[in-house]
Amino acid sequence: MARIYACEIEWGSSQVGRTIKSAFWGTFMSNNSAALRRFFLGGAAVGAMVLSAGAAWAQTPPASTKTPPPVDQTKPAEPPAKPAERIIITGSRIAQDAYTSASPIEVITSESATLAGVIDTAGILQGATVASGSTQLNNSFGSFVTEGGTGTNTVSLRGLGSQRSLVLLNGNRPGPAGTRGQVGAFDLNTVPDSIISRVEILKDGASSIYDSDAVAGVANIITRTSVDHPELTVQYNNPERRGGSTFEVNGAFGLNFANGNVVFAGQYEKIDALQYGDRGYSRCNQDIVTDPATGARLDRQDHSILQGTSLAGCSNIYFNTVIDAIGGTRYVPSPNGVTVGPFPGYRPRANKTFLNSPDGTAYYEDVLNDPRYLTGYFLDQQERTSLYEHSNISFGGIDWTTEALFTNRQTTAHNWRQFFPQIANAAGYDVPGPFTTPNSFAARGPFRVAQPVTLWPSNQSINVKYYYLTTGLKGGFGSTGYLSNWSWSVDANYSRSDGTYEKNEIKKETAGDWNYASADGLYHGPTYNPFDPNFLAGNYSKATFDLLTGYSRGKTTYDQTTVTAGVTGDLFRLPAGPVGLAVGAEYRTFKINDTPDQGSIKNLYWGTTSAGITKGKDTVTEEYAEVKIPVLKGLPGVEELTVDGSGRWFNYDSYGSNNVWKAGINWQVIPMLRFRGTKGTSYRAPALYELYLGNQTGFLSQTSIDPCINWGNSTNVNIVANCSAAGIPATYAGAGSSATVTTGGGLGTLKAEDSESSTLGVIFTPSFLDLSIAIDYFDITVFNEVATLNAATILGGCYGAPVFPNAFCSFFNRNPGTGVGPYNITTVNANYINVNQQATHGIDYNVRYEHEFNFGKVLVDLKATQTMEDVKLLFNPNIASGFNTNDFNGSSGDPKWVGDAEFQLKKNDITYTWFTHYVGATDNKNFANPQILYQGRTVNQIITASDWWSHDLSVRWQGDHVTITGGIQNIFDAQPPILSSNGGAQRLQNIALAGTQYDYLGRTFFFRVGNKF
Repeated sequence: MARIYACEIEWGSSQVGRTIKSAFWGTFMSNNSAALRRFFLGGAAVGAMVLSAGAAWAQTPPASTKTPPPVDQTKPAEPPAKPAERIIITGSRIAQDAYTSASPIEVITSESATLAGVIDTAGILQGATVASGSTQLNNSFGSFVTEGGTGTNTVSLRGLGSQRSLVLLNGNRPGPAGTRGQVGAFDLNTVPDSIISRVEILKDGASSIYDSDAVAGVANIITRTSVDHPELTVQYNNPERRGGSTFEVNGAFGLNFANGNVVFAGQYEKIDALQYGDRGYSRCNQDIVTDPATGARLDRQDHSILQGTSLAGCSNIYFNTVIDAIGGTRYVPSPNGVTVGPFPGYRPRANKTFLNSPDGTAYYEDVLNDPRYLTGYFLDQQERTSLYEHSNISFGGIDWTTEALFTNRQTTAHNWRQFFPQIANAAGYDVPGPFTTPNSFAARGPFRVAQPVTLWPSNQSINVKYYYLTTGLKGGFGSTGYLSNWSWSVDANYSRSDGTYEKNEIKKETAGDWNYASADGLYHGPTYNPFDPNFLAGNYSKATFDLLTGYSRGKTTYDQTTVTAGVTGDLFRLPAGPVGLAVGAEYRTFKINDTPDQGSIKNLYWGTTSAGITKGKDTVTEEYAEVKIPVLKGLPGVEELTVDGSGRWFNYDSYGSNNVWKAGINWQVIPMLRFRGTKGTSYRAPALYELYLGNQTGFLSQTSIDPCINWGNSTNVNIVANCSAAGIPATYAGAGSSATVTTGGGLGTLKAEDSESSTLGVIFTPSFLDLSIAIDYFDITVFNEVATLNAATILGGCYGAPVFPNAFCSFFNRNPGTGVGPYNITTVNANYINVNQQATHGIDYNVRYEHEFNFGKVLVDLKATQTMEDVKLLFNPNIASGFNTNDFNGSSGDPKWVGDAEFQLKKNDITYTWFTHYVGATDNKNFANPQILYQGRTVNQIITASDWWSHDLSVRWQGDHVTITGGIQNIFDAQPPILSSNGGAQRLQNIALAGTQYDYLGRTFFFRVGNKF
């Protein structure tokens, strides 16, 4: 690793890396896109003229001095292609002699995933180092509104978003899948892992080769194309502690003919839910603060009246309370049963002294926690059934390939929420129950208002059926003559995602905000008593639940049709080899239709998301060209030098015409040393959901979004100055109803995105060591990035900026200082907009050693990604953070380093494998203070996460027909790091919401047995 580190020192700094990149490309090409377009189309002719003068000295060396073409260290584990055979690799449409590429490619084989106990496609892709350095959507987001809906698993390369990361299936583009209006990315749940041969990840922009969504890269899933014997495999993953177990059974068989073959496969998988109560880090949500002098925990001791239980001190969910909505008094169950106030068995919550606070600082006792809360799903339950068919038939010199896929995914999410209707009584009208007591709530103005708070289930069920069919013809132009090495292809594919979603809601009709004063002077209230102690404690009857409950049922469809046609072959031969060309055209049309039920559309449900219809379509026609020119070969210091270029021209119905380009260079210096580099542009029209999303409303608490709460204790000078200028009291506590957050499409206002990317790499492959090292620098910048900002970012951008007011301040509304909810944030507009840009750059490291010893075959495979910068500029200059920073690199969910290692020994029929996974330390110092004022005293809080390692071990025995694999994932039971509640990151219970970066299950045993009949 010392050698790699030396390279990191040489290129590691941002300035040095960019200087090398600029110097390299400054001599290689200009940025004039028109000139580049002419170069792509006329590349062969230009190359011939330029090279004709050097033909005499660029001759092929004698046969005795020939060396085989270098093989990239990322070559897949399948048998290599024959020397004369040409293959299509990911990142190019031109057939090539060897698996080499100017672009960096990472290959993950199904064998490696199987040995690691990985049981689904999402685990394979999301665990790659190019993805694991950023948050990935998985089954831990059941409590959040996410793109694609609950249960969708997507991949975001380089942290640039799943909508900028293209997923292919055998080189073709399947459509997205999911539910609700924000469907736009491919759902990895749709591809069963049992059919995967390998995954090739192209780690730079490829819009000119594939399409506009390939901004951050491409993941090409390569499936098995033949099965010689019927197969049946069963796998079971079982965590040491309860929850989160997985069961999978899959089978396949094939039919082989003289002129082709057919493969059929099926798979069933069930993932059991992981509940909050199943793990210590998720069981008890705490503030996590300590005494600066002693290190003793200083969390509130009486955070719950459930003293003497394991839930005392936790902060899970607030209920069993009646709130005087104007005066603020909260009535909680009286521990001794003595009634104080209007509600039998309840009293005002007590003021408590914060531990042994010398100044006697008081805080309030809260009624929190209930064992039922622990049954909520931290990881959702999921079942998948998949059927797959692949066939390849040859006739008359034509290859006909078809592929069909059907997957049915069912996801269940179970959680708990609060129900707190506002009960209002006009002066002069009596209301049955507590309000009949004179002056029980003194009339303040014309109304007396109370809010009973109880516990309510919040459950979702998702059912997505995904259909995919592709068929294609490929042939040549004869066996003799100039066109004998040319081929043509025509492919067409269609995909449809048909999803339904259902959630239990609370009907406003029977449970909404009632006004007990009516025009006829009579009481028109609910048919239940919201102040009944049993109701407040969440122990209501089924009749009451049925009275208040409605079921929201919606349906989402997404259809995509793509037709591609192209030709590829050799234009002519230069002294260094043939000039390859590929040209073609593509037509793609896609549409979305998300229709929530009428209750959601008409906002008939209490305290939950309302949603409009999302409906739209788009069509794009494209033309592409790619050329590969062998410049030099067989010279001292130039074993091979090849340049390639590609361009794509497109016309969207929604955004008109534009073009993108990409150029690359591949320089084999000597057999053991190769340099490569690419530079190009991308263009992405906004996705359908970014344009047409029907307005969706959600709710967030005041304390989770408002930086002006208790701003008098803030150390941020901008927040202090701006909140004061807004007239907000320094002690404003943020009590009151949640803010309504609205997200909608940006049709008519959104611009298309532009981006630039470049890579520069070196590959060292000394054959005498059976070692290969690849180091690649990457740099990607997206301009006019389309995004929806979260409410906390919007509020922080307004009050945390040196300039006030600013653009962020126009996206929300705040109450005046009088009336109900003084100073509360009422609404936040989080529609899709064009922010300024996002830029990331860093280095990928790949080291592979493979050697056959007398005691067995040894494999060492190391992969790591170092991110040097992850800049997110919002409305240049950036004012999103009160800490005046725009680089999120190294913060929670965005580590500077991630890495994986595989150590394998294969001896006879047994394979021993050790895996290591690494996530670098993170620090939120740019977004949170390590010391804060908490309950009247200065305390320390956790804003950093140390390096995280996990290790897996597996052993596989492979017989003639039976294969048995067993192992342990996370063998040392590494736990995800915890953060404080104000630690500068969005938390899921006590840990950062980081998707797949950390293992949530803990030590897990897996067993896999397969049989070939």
